[in-house]
Amino acid sequence: MKLKVAIAMAVISIVMLCIYGADVIVANGSKTGFLPMDVSVRGSIFGIIPSAMLIISFFITRKEPSKKLGMLIIIGGVLILAGTGIIVAMQSAQSQDTRAIREMGAVLGIGIIIAILGAIKIRKS
Repeated sequence: MKLKVAIAMAVISIVMLCIYGADVIVANGSKTGFLPMDVSVRGSIFGIIPSAMLIISFFITRKEPSKKLGMLIIIGGVLILAGTGIIVAMQSAQSQDTRAIREMGAVLGIGIIIAILGAIKIRKS
C-alpha cells in the first residue's frame, strides 16, 4: 500500500514540475505565465511541494524495493535540474544578484539529492 501511495506521489510531483516548467517557459522572463500567481507563490506550490513529495515518497518506502519508484524519483530530480538550467539560461547574467544565485544553487542541490535518492532506491531493488 505504501508503495502505491509513493508512486502516486511521485507521478503527481512530476506532473506539477512539468506544469511549473511550462509556465516558466511561457512567461519567458516576465512575471507571469499561464498560472495566475506571483513568482514566489508559483515556486512554492509547483517547486517546493513536488520536491518534498519526491523525498517523502523515498522515505515512506525505504525498506520496499521498487525500480519503478526509483526511476520516477530520478525523473523528478532531473526535471528539477533541467528546469533550473532553463531558468538560468533564460535570465541574463547581469540580472542575477547574489541572492538569486544562492537560490539557484540550493535548487540544484535539492535536484541532485533527489536524483541520488532515486539511484539509491534502484540500487536497493
